[in-house]
This record gives sequence, structure tokens and C-alpha cells, in this order.
Amino acid sequence: MILVIDNYDSFIYNIVQYIGEFYPDIRVYRNDKLTVDEALAMEPDGIVISPGPGRPADAGISEELIERSGDIPVFGVCLGHQGITEVFGGEVISASRIIHGKSSTMTHNGSGIFAGLPSPIKGIRYHSLVANRANLPDTLEITCESDDGEIMGLKVKGRNIHGIQFHPESFLTQFGKQIVKNFVDIVAERRRSRVSDRVRGIVNKLTNREDLTRGEASEMMDAIMRGEATHAQISAYLTALHLKGETVDEIAGSAESMFRSALKVETTAAPLIDTCGTGGDHSSLFNISTAAAIVASGAGVYVAKHGNRSVTSKSGSADVLQALGVKIELTPEQARQSIETAKFAFLFAPLYHPSMKNVMPVRKEIGIRTIFNILGPIVNPAGVKRHVMGVASPALLDLIPGVFVRLGHIHSLVLHGEAGIDEASIEGLTQVREIRNGEIASWTLDPSQYGLSGLIENLRVAGADESAQLITDIFSGAEKNDPYKAVVLNSALAFVAALDIAIEDGIALAKETIDSGKAMRALETIRAASNK
Repeated sequence: MILVIDNYDSFIYNIVQYIGEFYPDIRVYRNDKLTVDEALAMEPDGIVISPGPGRPADAGISEELIERSGDIPVFGVCLGHQGITEVFGGEVISASRIIHGKSSTMTHNGSGIFAGLPSPIKGIRYHSLVANRANLPDTLEITCESDDGEIMGLKVKGRNIHGIQFHPESFLTQFGKQIVKNFVDIVAERRRSRVSDRVRGIVNKLTNREDLTRGEASEMMDAIMRGEATHAQISAYLTALHLKGETVDEIAGSAESMFRSALKVETTAAPLIDTCGTGGDHSSLFNISTAAAIVASGAGVYVAKHGNRSVTSKSGSADVLQALGVKIELTPEQARQSIETAKFAFLFAPLYHPSMKNVMPVRKEIGIRTIFNILGPIVNPAGVKRHVMGVASPALLDLIPGVFVRLGHIHSLVLHGEAGIDEASIEGLTQVREIRNGEIASWTLDPSQYGLSGLIENLRVAGADESAQLITDIFSGAEKNDPYKAVVLNSALAFVAALDIAIEDGIALAKETIDSGKAMRALETIRAASNK
């Protein structure tokens, strides 16, 4: 993040716009709207001190922030440049003449913020004060001067602190945008170096089988999502974390970072639920959780169904929805509208997590399950706090609930079917962990108690088309056997999480929604809304 201190300058956002072309993470504060401690607590990657009226001493926190900036790169423009002069022992005096919107020819030393620029250049000046050349201290070096002999640029020796008296944001200043970019490059290089050091420290910690804090995991994932970690660093990190074993805090911190980098679906629709599971059970079952999500929608529950194409199964949620005629590639705004009008939207993971492009080649090359296999179903772009998540691995059954607690879930269920599936099973028992307002309860779901037992074998399909046909048959009433039971059972759990009701009431609501035709009408509404 680059922190910009606005000294009440009318053209500050021209500078901000230039910075934003090369470094999108920017925060702007007026010079009297935060303290130096608050500014430094943000841990900015770079600081820009803007132009403004008056003298540097009148510019709020500007001079103290320059003084306490440590190794953070600083770029001062006009008044900010004068502040740098005073902080490092120079004197600011009245200029020999007041200049307002005039162009001057300037020569520079071609280094730092002037790297790669021809010399001389033309620059636009608005100032009545200048750095005094006569008693310039040894701490400052002149980097640029005008044809009338005034100091137009200074650098603090041994520090990445740069100032210019002229205005790079002026349309008539030559190479003004390049000067700003050169400063941003300095900021980015420092950040890369710091990130590299932090990554090495984090990987070393993992190789010593030490757990990361939530903050460390979040910091590491930030580096991955931003493309700041190299493929070698990502590979080392993912492998070391996998071998040690992920903790609740490591998953939660990583999920928070991944959510920050995702495209968001902003909606106030409630209750809002997801039924995305981990997959990976190699069971070749039809898309039960997707069918359950449609049933929930048919009963009036808002659904933000996060998912992807098939990886290990015959049909992923994206595959079956396409086979059902639902458009899966919705923009965040289209998804919001679909949720609020049709009570359902599919959030196609590759579209909403563009930063995953930084890690996909590594995941393919190393070929092992990583923390991303866990994060995928957790990080819903709509920020759902009610979730029914099936897990194929029993090890996740007692790991994910703690993550949901950390992430502030209201009411969620994590479940594992006895047959090794990431659904509530109609054959054998299903272990359930119920997360509700920070508390975790464990219970077992026996389908035979509700007349919903059957055989897993009867739920297998050859692909997305067969899965779509089976779901259609269930919703139309043509299918009333084991596939119907599986959808009722899993829909009931969605109602438990979304509506805070008992499982018995959830089963009754699921049957009524399917048998009355509401689920089929919901599918038709979803299909129409997605294809608008």
C-alpha cells in the first residue's frame, strides 16, 4: 500500500491517478486526519507527501512522518519536497521570484526517480519557496536543478527519500508520469525484497514443523495472491505446509487473504447459504449438493452456490448446471441480481478468483493436495456465513469447524458420509459438526430414522448429462427412489443451516418443496435469470 498525505492540495488526485496506474493499492489521508503512529501502523510500502499551501511546518503530520519513515521510500512533491529539505537539515527560503504555472528547463542526474529520462526536461512550477542551495547539508544531494539555478530535486543520501519542487502531475511536465512510475518501482522493489525475506522465514518455520500464526498465513497468502512470491517459493511453501499439516489458524488466515483478493458479490439478501463441498471422494455420484441448493432456493432461501468444473468426479457443479441450461459465467453484478431476484446464483470459481492464476502452474507441477483444496469451497465470493460443507476426508471434519468459527459463521454444518463421501449419506451414518454462533456441536445423522436410507450405488452417474437428467426427474416427480432420498436428506441440512430449524422440519420442508413442484419452478427461474 502507498500512503498519500494530502496537504489540502487541489490537484492531489492527479498524482493519485498516476500512482494508481502502476500500484492500485493506495490510501489518501488529509494531513490532520491521522497521527504519525496511525500512519506507520498501516505499514505502508511507500509514502507520498503532496503539494499544498503554506510552509512545511504547517503541513500537519508531514514533517514528522518524513522524519520517522525509517526505510520506507518517500516521495515529496513541492511542499513535500520542502518538508524533506527541512527534516534533513536544509533551509527553505523565499524564491528569487514567485512562479505560478510556468515551465522551466531542468537538468537531472539520471538516477533514482529520474532513471531512464533524457536530460534536460521541461517541468511546470508553482512555488514561492525553495531549498537554499547556499547552506545545503551533506545529508542531501541535488538530483535536479532549473535553468535559473534553483534546486528542483533532492535525495537523502543513503535513503530512498526523494523530493521534487516541480509538479509531475501537470500535463505540460515532460515525463511526469515516468517520474511517478520510477518512484513506484522503487517501492515495488523494496516490497519484493521484504516479501522474499519473509517467505524464506515462513518456509523455514514450516520446515522446522512450527505452526504459523493466523497473521503469518494471511501475509504469505497475500504474497501469493498478489504475484509477489515466485513459483519456487510457492512450491516450497505449499509442500512444507502440506507435510507439516494445516492448522485452523493457517487455514483461516489464508482464507481471509484469498477473500480479500476475490471479486466480490455484494448483496444484503438473507439468509444466504452455500452448499459447496470439497469433492475429491471419487464416488461418481450425481450432483446432490447442487440439487439441494436448488431445492433451498425453491423454498425461499437465497443461495450463492460457489463451485467449479469436475476434477475427480464425473460431474462438477458447473458441469451439471450447464447441462441444466443454467449460464455459469456471471459477473458479480449479474450474480447479485440473480440472487436477489431468482434466489440463486452460481459463482464460477475461476472467474471470481483471478489471483489463482499465480498458483495454478505450481499446483499442477507439484501434483499434491495442498491448502487450496481446502480453501476452494470455504472462500465464497459473496461472503456467506451459513454453509453446508461436505468433506471427503475425515481429517477435515474436526478442522473446518474451527475455521468457520474464526471466520464468523452464523450457522454452518460440516459433514462426512460413512461411505467416504462429501455428502450426507443415505447408506450408513453421516458425522456432522454443527457450528452456531461460535459453538461447535457434534452429532450423527442416521437416514434410517427418517425413512431415507438407501444404497450409494444407486446414486452413481456416468457424467453431467446423466446427472442433470436425474435431477430433473427428481424435481418432476418421475424419480422417487434413492436419488430422491439423497436430495431430501441434503436439502434438509441446508434448511437447518439457513433457517435454524430442526432436521425433522428440514426433511418435511424438503419433501414439500420437491413434491409441490417448487423445486422445478425454481430451476426454471434460475435458468431464465442466468440467461438474461
